[in-house]
Amino acid sequence: MDTKQDPFVIAIVGAGPFGLSTLERVIANISDFTLTSGQKIEIHLIDPYLGQGSRTWPVDQSAQLWMNSHSGLMTLFTDNSSTCHGPIRKGPTLQEWAADAGETLSTDVTLDGLVGPVSPYRWASRSLMGKYLVWFLDHMEDSAPESIRIHRHGREAVRMLSASHGDRDFEWLWLKEKPYPIRCDRVILAQGRPPFRLSHEQETQRRTLRSFDVSYEPPGPATEEKATRVRPGDSVLLRGMGLTFFDYLQLFTTVRGGAFHRLADGTLRYAPSGLEPHIFAVSRRGVCTRPMRWWPIGKPLTSCATPQFTSSELFVRLAKQTDREEALREARQRMEAEVCYFYYHELLTTREAAAEGVWPKFRTEFISSFADSTEWRDQVPAKYVASDDRLDLPRLLDPLDDKLFPDLPALQFWMRRHIAASINQILSTKNAGDLAMRSALSCMSEAILRAADADSSDRNVEFFDAATRWVRTVLSTLTGGAPWPRQLELQALSHSGVVTFLGRGASMSADQGVGSMRWVSGSAPANVEVNHVVEARQASAPLGLTTDAVLQEVLRRAEGGAGRSAGTVVSRTGREQRLDVAPTGNLLRGGAGASRTVYVVGFDTSIPIHTPGLPRADTDSDIFHMTDRVARHVLASMQQAERGFASSDGQQ
Repeated sequence: MDTKQDPFVIAIVGAGPFGLSTLERVIANISDFTLTSGQKIEIHLIDPYLGQGSRTWPVDQSAQLWMNSHSGLMTLFTDNSSTCHGPIRKGPTLQEWAADAGETLSTDVTLDGLVGPVSPYRWASRSLMGKYLVWFLDHMEDSAPESIRIHRHGREAVRMLSASHGDRDFEWLWLKEKPYPIRCDRVILAQGRPPFRLSHEQETQRRTLRSFDVSYEPPGPATEEKATRVRPGDSVLLRGMGLTFFDYLQLFTTVRGGAFHRLADGTLRYAPSGLEPHIFAVSRRGVCTRPMRWWPIGKPLTSCATPQFTSSELFVRLAKQTDREEALREARQRMEAEVCYFYYHELLTTREAAAEGVWPKFRTEFISSFADSTEWRDQVPAKYVASDDRLDLPRLLDPLDDKLFPDLPALQFWMRRHIAASINQILSTKNAGDLAMRSALSCMSEAILRAADADSSDRNVEFFDAATRWVRTVLSTLTGGAPWPRQLELQALSHSGVVTFLGRGASMSADQGVGSMRWVSGSAPANVEVNHVVEARQASAPLGLTTDAVLQEVLRRAEGGAGRSAGTVVSRTGREQRLDVAPTGNLLRGGAGASRTVYVVGFDTSIPIHTPGLPRADTDSDIFHMTDRVARHVLASMQQAERGFASSDGQQ
C-alpha cells in the first residue's frame, strides 16, 4: 500500500464562527505549503446544527432577536487590516452579503425612519447571521482547491480515542448513531460554549422553587421553546438585564403579537396583545448596561489622550509588591483616574472648549492633585466643568447604590428616566466622553497584557486577573448593553405595565408554613410573587460541568501538573477554567506536553481573545490570528508527517 497517497484527514468539531473561520484559514493557507504529488486533504466538518446556522445562530429563530453589533461590522473574512501570517481572502460583511442576497436585516419602527433597510448601521437579526454562516460554508466548499475535499456531518461527536501506527499518531472520532469512527490525523475542537449540567447551587435552587410550584430556567440563551413554558398572564422574574434579558422581552411581547407604535409627539408606546406574562426585572446592579454608541448620530472622538497614570511598567511594579491588597487598591485608583483623565481630555479639547483655554490648567491641577489628595475626583472638575458634564465613575457603574425609593412606582419613574439619559448620552452630538473612556480602557487592557507577558511569576497572576477584571467590568458596563432601540422599547414596556423593575439584588423570601415564596426588592419596600424564575443571562459554568462528551475526554487528557485540576488553567490574564493550549492551539496535556493531534480554538482556551464577540471588519481581529495559527500549524505538521513517511519508505 502506498501510504503517501493516503489523504491527510482533519476533523473540525463545531461549525459556528470559530470552526468555519478555521476551515477558511486552512483553505487560504494551503497554497503556502507544498504537498507531495497526489496528496489530498479531507476535512470532516461535524456539527449537529450543520445547515441550520449553528446552535447559537439558528436560522429558524424569530427575526425579532437581534445581534448586538451593527451588520456592517460583522464578517468571517480577513481584510486589509488583518496582520495574520496567512494570505488575506476578502469577502462580504454580513450587511454586504444581505444586500446582495436580497435579505432583510431587520425591521423596527424606530430605525426605519432613520436609516435605510440595508444600512451598515442597522442591526441584523440573529437568524440572518445563521443564514450568513450557511452561505459562508457553501462558499468555502465552492472555493476550495481540488486537493481539499469537505465532508459534512450533521451529527454530534460523542467519543474520541487516541491511537498510533508506527510513529504516526491519530485520533478515532465517533459520531452519534454511527457505528464506525473516523480516523483523523488532526482534530480541531471549535464547539463554542457547550451545554452544561446544573451546578450544585442551581440544582438546589431548582428544587427549592419547585417545592413552591415555581419553575426555574437556568442560565443560557433565550429560545422560543423556553418562552412557551411561561403562559399568558403568568408572572415571571427575569434575573439579569443584559442581552439575554432583551431577547426574552421580545419572545414575551412582539413575538406574541404585541406591537410598538409612535404617538403624534413621537413618543414610543407598546400595544399589548393580551398574551404577555407580567415581567419583573431584576439584576445585581438593577439597571441595564449602557448601549453601544450608534455612529450615524453620535459625535466622533476629537482626539485620543495619552495615558498619564498607568503603564505596563506600573502594572509590573505593582504585581511584585508583597502587599497584594494595597497593590490592587493603587491599581484601581490609578485606572479610575485614567478613565476620568481621558474623559475630561475629550470634554475640554473640543473646538469650543479649546478656545477658552481650560484644558492646560485642568490637566496640570488634575495630575498634581492625584499625587497629593483625592481632589482630582471632585474639586478639580468642579472648578472647570459644569455639573451636568462631570464624571462620577462609581455612580455611573452602580447608579442604584445607596438608593431606596418609597415605593415601586417611584422606582419605575426613576428607571425610565435613567434609560432615557443613557440613550441620550450615546446619541449625543455634544461630546464623545463615552468613546474617550473606552479608549482609556483599551489602553489599560493592552498595558496589563504587556505586563503579564513580561512577568513570568505564577504568584502574580492573581493581580493581573483582578486588574483585567476591573477593566472588563467597566467596559462591559459602559458599552455592553443592548441596542438603543431595544432599550427605548423597554421604556415603553414599563409605561404599559408589562415590565416592572425591582431594582438591584432582589432576594428570595420563603415561608414554608403557608407555602408561599416572594421576591423582595432591594431598592423599594415591596415584594412580589411569581410563577417562574428565569436566569436571563448566558451560562458561565466551569468546563468541568460540560455535557459535551468530547470535551469531557479532552478535560481528562488535560489533567496533570502540580495543583491543577482537570482542564483548569491559571492563565496570564485570569483564573477562569479554560483549556490550556500552546500558542499554536495544541492541547497541553499536563506533564505530557503538547498534543500532536488535538487542537482547540475559541474563547475557552488559555490564548486570550481581546476583541469580544464575533470577528469585526477593519479591526485586525485576533480571532483570525488564532484560527490562522492553528490552520498553519496543522498544515505544517502534515508536511512533516509526509516527509517522515517518505523517508521511512526509502529505508524499506
